[in-house]
This record gives sequence, structure tokens and C-alpha cells, in this order.
Amino acid sequence: MNEGNETPPVRPPGGCPVTGAGAKQVEGPNGFPMSLPLLSTVAYAADPPGFSLRAQKNHGTVVKLPLLPHNPTVQLSSPEAIRRVLQGNADNYSRGAYYEAFELFMGRGLLTLDDGDWRPHRKVVNPAFTPNAIAARAAETDAAVADLLDRWAEHARTGRPFDLFTESMALTCRVMGLALVGKDLSQDGGEFARAVSVALEAIFKNVGLDKIIPAFIPTRHRRRTAAARRTLERVVAQAAQDVDLGVGGEVATLIRESDLPEDALWSDLVTLFLAGVETTALTLCWTLYEIARNPVVRDHLEEETDRVLGRRLPTNRDLADLPYAGMVVAEGLRMHPPVWQFTREAIEDDVLADHHIPAGTPLLVSVYGAHYNPEQWENPERFDPERFRPGSTATQDRSAYLPFGGGRRQCIGKRMGLALLEQAVAGISGRFRLTLTSGEAGSGAYITLFPKGGIRVTAKERRR
Repeated sequence: MNEGNETPPVRPPGGCPVTGAGAKQVEGPNGFPMSLPLLSTVAYAADPPGFSLRAQKNHGTVVKLPLLPHNPTVQLSSPEAIRRVLQGNADNYSRGAYYEAFELFMGRGLLTLDDGDWRPHRKVVNPAFTPNAIAARAAETDAAVADLLDRWAEHARTGRPFDLFTESMALTCRVMGLALVGKDLSQDGGEFARAVSVALEAIFKNVGLDKIIPAFIPTRHRRRTAAARRTLERVVAQAAQDVDLGVGGEVATLIRESDLPEDALWSDLVTLFLAGVETTALTLCWTLYEIARNPVVRDHLEEETDRVLGRRLPTNRDLADLPYAGMVVAEGLRMHPPVWQFTREAIEDDVLADHHIPAGTPLLVSVYGAHYNPEQWENPERFDPERFRPGSTATQDRSAYLPFGGGRRQCIGKRMGLALLEQAVAGISGRFRLTLTSGEAGSGAYITLFPKGGIRVTAKERRR
């Protein structure tokens, strides 16, 4: 795949720079109920990913959606349009009105700030996410993966089914917690993991129908949200105290000792918690699910781990010698992108993939739609790691694949997340063969794509 960094020519709003022809107006869905904002919003809330794909299939990769409270919103899954928003004309696109909901937990920090204010925050935390920094923490990851495998050995001995998402969250809470605040955040009976999941749900619901209910009504959702915030406040307060005592985590120390505003510790740590812990766990969970469903992929993966590792566990240094594990993770991220869409808002008029976008238009960049766009991916419903073999021409456009976003705002934890995922997938595949006991998993969606009801499996120790 190429890098997709070509900057398209700047087109005058509403017109083609070569022919002078007017750009197309963005069309929306016609007919009942999709054209009615309230009913369309209800249909979207019932199945957000399915709604996104239906809109793409029926109306194209640039489509106007009548969604409340920001009607109309334009959904983008066109690589050309996405590339212009994230790279070619990125200065014309702010985070937008949808990001107001993110401030409920994330405040004004790494995710919610527009570029000018965002850069100092990114600069402060960047040293913790370099390849050297990740390698320096490799022993922590090695130990976390080894303990996960030992725990699964007990599951294999008893034959009892267990939930992949719960186990994956325990792993990422430990690894990410140690990197961010110097604490294993999996040792509280799942309280921190639940707080992260509830916070992501609350952000999503704060955009839509939940805002209609008067604020003074203590709904179950609001009580859970308040409890999640108290948990995160406790973790951040302890992180600040640890830094002051000289025993804080790397990221917390960088923020606490910087010139960033006082509230940056909360905003940036919570942003990294929410952007890194559940997303990485979900990718591991979904990838293991796909391996269990695809025996050919499983066999290739087991052959590679046996040949490269023998009976030992993988380390960070082994990842370059495990290319198929990396391909499997990449395909897991394509089929199940953890953050399946994100938003922008046009500052001035622009043209995206020959469609006129007026100033002030809210945009939904549909990662899910881009990853399932049949114009870019052959048989997109099939789990096929060979798409990502070096030299593959499965897709020629980098902007059709963006599980970590794109452009200058690409996820800062990309290297760290991929290293953990590849190491975990290789380690698990080398030692265990998983069998699904809960059948086909359905996807639910808030900010992330999660398996409804979890994914239950049994593990069997492999004989080599």
C-alpha cells in the first residue's frame, strides 16, 4: 500500500479547478424512515455500525445523514475525502461539536483540543511512546503476557469456559497502567476496567437521546457514570501523589513535571486510559475470536510460532521475526476497528471527493465503512491476513485503512498497542488452541465496537 500522502489540489468551494464544473451536493437517504431525523436517529442508535454500512451501500461514500442533535451530518468513507480531511486540508477541520461530549470525561486534552492547543500536550507525552521507551518497558509486558498464559493454563486444566474480553482487559489494564501511572490497574477486582467501559458508553450516549432526559433525573446510566468518574478520579489523584513522592509512572511524571495547565494530568491521563485500555483489549479479543473461527489462519500462526519460538514465550525482540502474527493483528484491526468512527467539522467551505461541503458541516469519518468498502477491499467480510503481507496489492490506498486514525493526529499509542497485541497473539497461539463456546459474536457499539455478551472460549494446551 502506498502512504496516501499526496495532497490533492485545492479546489475552490463548489467547483472543479480544471473544468470549472460545480461540485455535487451531498445527497441523503430517501424514503421512510431514513429521511426523518428522529426515526433515523433511533435506527442509528439501535445498530450504529449496521446503519453506517447501509448508508454507504445505498448512498455512497459521501452521504448526508439526518441525525440528531447535529442534523445533517455527513458520513465519509471515501479514501479521497478522508485523506483531504486528515492530511490535504487538515487545517480546515476542527474537532467539532460532537467532541463536546468527550469533555465529559476527557476535559481539554490530547483528544479534544484542536491542533494549535494540542501540540504542547502531544510533545510532553511523546517520549513515553517512542520505540526506545517501549523497549525499555518490555520486561513488564513479558511478565504480563506470561502471567496471562499461566492463568489460562488453569482454565485449560479444568476445561471451564472463560470470557476473552474480561481476560484481555486484565492484560491491558496491567500493561497500560504500569506505563501511564506506574500501577497494575487490573488488581482492583475489575473496578477500573468497568469505569473505562462505562465512561466510553457515557460519552457516546451524551451525544444522542440521553440528552433529552432532564439532567436532574438520576437514571441508572447517570449513576453508573458518576461511579466511573469517582474511580478515575481516585486513580488520577493517586498518580499525582506518586509523582510527588518520586515513584510515579512515566507518563504521569512527564505531565506532572511539565508546564501544561494543572488540569492536564486529569485530561491527558483519562484520555490515554480511555483511548488505550479498552481499545487494545477489544482488538486482542476480536483477533483471537477470528483465529478460533478460521482454522487455516490458526494453523499458519501456530506453524510460525513453533518455528521461531519453539517452546519459549515471545518477547518484544521477537516481533520482527513473527510477520504473520503482525498480519493477523492488522486484519483483526481492519475487521473490528476498536474506534470505528470519529468526527470533524468544516471551518470553511471545501470539496471532498467532488462533493461540496459547506462551512460548519459536522463530519463522521467512518473507519468501519472505509474498512468494509468493497471498492477498496475484495470480500471485505472475509478474515484474510494475506491482505497485509508485505508487497500485497489488496488495497492501494492507505486512507482506506485507519484503525489508529490518520495524519498528524494519528494515535500516539500505536506502536505500544501493536507491540502488545502481536506479542500476546503469538504467545497465546504458541501455547493454546481456543474453541468458541458462545457461538457467533454480535457487535455492539458506543465509541468502541464490543462483543455483545462477551466471547466465551475454552483453551486446550497444544502438544508439539
